[in-house]
Amino acid sequence: MRQYVGRSPYLLASVLLGLTAAVWLPLTPWALAQALPMPPDQGAPTGRQRGGASRGDCVKYQELTALVPLVNDVVWSQTSSPTPNFFFYVSHSLTPDIPLELVVQDSEDNYIFRRQFSVDAPSGILKVPVSTEGAGLLPGETYRWTFSIYCDEASPSASVSVFGAIHRVANSVAVEPEIKPERLLTPDTQLDLAREYAAAGLWHEAMALTLSLYPTSSGNVEYLETLSGLLESAGIFDIVPTVLVSKVPE
Repeated sequence: MRQYVGRSPYLLASVLLGLTAAVWLPLTPWALAQALPMPPDQGAPTGRQRGGASRGDCVKYQELTALVPLVNDVVWSQTSSPTPNFFFYVSHSLTPDIPLELVVQDSEDNYIFRRQFSVDAPSGILKVPVSTEGAGLLPGETYRWTFSIYCDEASPSASVSVFGAIHRVANSVAVEPEIKPERLLTPDTQLDLAREYAAAGLWHEAMALTLSLYPTSSGNVEYLETLSGLLESAGIFDIVPTVLVSKVPE
């Protein structure tokens, strides 16, 4: 279920600055935009964060949303992983007879990852893992991705799609949170670590750590606040943090 979620500038200050406790400083929308990592200017399409208007059976999926930041009108994110997870909000349940596809391509349109699949899942957040037999995403490179739902039986080629760009940070510039042996990953410390990833600009790691707690902590206040803060930092204000989370098997 989608509904309006009020902005929480105080929480966002905590998320974006990587603090482990809320800092009661107001953060305006302008300041929020300045805090997010800026996408490189490569003359590429700006992307589409939301599915948009559709017809026929695809109407029920037109609110498909890529859970990726919208920065200066560009759908763009960073990762330190060669095989990151992607996350999408699907506004209607999925069944095995509805084909899905995730494609990741390099600057020369070569397929780095292409997977066609189906899944039985309720409406909510869908985690789609990337796996590859090759090197995966290379450090310092930017890739284009597209996620599509082929949702109209009367027109097999019809789809609702979202697309954007993902950049794998170079190893020399990656500033990842330090995970010490004595730093036990309890739910609270895992959420602290997710906020540190967000502060380091590593969006996919922050989302993966947060949503991995859904099975055990979906009613935990800190989980709900952290997920809400991440969604708001991506420019998404109408998905409630209590939303169901499903995953596609690897």
